[in-house]
Amino acid sequence: MLVVHWAKHNKTTSILANGIRPSFRRRNGERRNIKGVYIYPFPRNKTLAGNWRRNLKTWDTSLGNYNGFVFRLESEDFPLIAGYWFFNRQSSESRTFSSLKELAELLGDFFSGKILEPSPERFGYNWEDFEIIVPCRIEPSRIIKVLKDREPKKLR
Repeated sequence: MLVVHWAKHNKTTSILANGIRPSFRRRNGERRNIKGVYIYPFPRNKTLAGNWRRNLKTWDTSLGNYNGFVFRLESEDFPLIAGYWFFNRQSSESRTFSSLKELAELLGDFFSGKILEPSPERFGYNWEDFEIIVPCRIEPSRIIKVLKDREPKKLR
């Protein structure tokens, strides 16, 4: 399964040289978020891939562009946490997956693109809230592709 990690574009050189290190995401109210590499399923659709970039620019009030780092999930990335961000924060133990097979069986629709198709029961998924948290460092050799944002605007 291919996944993407988004980081500010000025960190691209460091990530390509040193890999992606686990870190804390923003504080979530009173408690700290889980330490790890925050990633998302890699959609092959350019519009959907760009949606994460737009969301990050909206959520982060500082100016800056984001690049995406695409890599493949491997067995050494497990156990990992996957699901909707609010469930991941409330009970991460119940959202922990120990193998790629287990992840694919329960959440494979997020990777296949079926998540975007309307269900017969008219149940809609909010794929924008889905995240995966890998607890270990991602080596630079595992990065398959960099999704580059446009150059940042120069301030006059």
